[in-house]
Amino acid sequence: MKKTISLLMVLLMVFATMTACSSSSNQPADGGQTEPSGEVITIKVGHVLNESSPFHAASLKFQELVNERSGGSLNVEVYPSALLGNDRELAEGLQMGTVDVSLSDSSTVTGFCPELQMFSLPYLFKNSEHAYAVLDGEIGQKLLDLFHEKSGIIGLAWGENGWRQETNSKHPVTCADDMKGLKIRTMEISCHLDYWRSLGADPTPMAWTEVYTALQQGTVDGEENPVQTIYTQKVYEVQKYMSMTNHVYAPMLIMMSESTWNKMTKEQQDICVQAAKEACAYERQFVVDLEAKAIQELPSLGVELLLADQIDVESFREAAGPIIEKYSKEMGVEELVKQIQEIGNKY
Repeated sequence: MKKTISLLMVLLMVFATMTACSSSSNQPADGGQTEPSGEVITIKVGHVLNESSPFHAASLKFQELVNERSGGSLNVEVYPSALLGNDRELAEGLQMGTVDVSLSDSSTVTGFCPELQMFSLPYLFKNSEHAYAVLDGEIGQKLLDLFHEKSGIIGLAWGENGWRQETNSKHPVTCADDMKGLKIRTMEISCHLDYWRSLGADPTPMAWTEVYTALQQGTVDGEENPVQTIYTQKVYEVQKYMSMTNHVYAPMLIMMSESTWNKMTKEQQDICVQAAKEACAYERQFVVDLEAKAIQELPSLGVELLLADQIDVESFREAAGPIIEKYSKEMGVEELVKQIQEIGNKY
């Protein structure tokens, strides 16, 4: 009898050991699952812009591709217009695992990875082709890796928010000197603030969700944003003058929570990365088409629009030199900035 009991205990211990080993083998080094759990994973995607924006177009494309290619094992839901929170809340939600995916201007997450502030340097890029070559190449991937390392948030792909332009309700801006005395809403980014101050403006940081009301009430005189944002968010209703200064190229970033990433299999992770890249390529063209439409329509909506060849862009560019020099040193990205400028020689 005692021999029988002993044998049963040995068999139970062996079974338990085999079960534990089998369970642990389902976790690869990257944190993803090697085998599907059989459960549908819901991925909530949030952004702060409305349903006519490029961010929403990218979100819907990502949703379409992921839902289709995952065979139903992943279910993407899209929440526009800050339904899941403003940019800061979305980024914090990604860190805490309460938000799965968000789309934001990369400048909104520089607090988590200061090196990304490099893209906020005025006149860093010559044109869109220059920006794409950097973002889609080795430098872009290096920054995504650094962002993940510092924030715990996974950058899936670089999209586009667009070239930032100046608007105000006071007077036309034809050169840098015309910025003197204007109270301009900006994001809370040091190099932005310093740049506008160097032009004699009064930069005022403010969350995007507060901007329309502030412009309407005259709390600030103007703001600066890509054409598509000015158009789709109806900034033209509270701003009379717009100048195509093209002072900053603003990348968009599709980001995923690490906790969401780790729930997925390697195959599902690959599906999300590829879908994000394709959604960003789709969104870039969407921005180009939308901005062309906006530039045509804004004058009929009451905006006095000055194109780049109607203003002294060089006066704005000259003021950017000391800002680039100062902040590339402070950020520790002098070498990266140099590489970006060298790539720009091709364009």
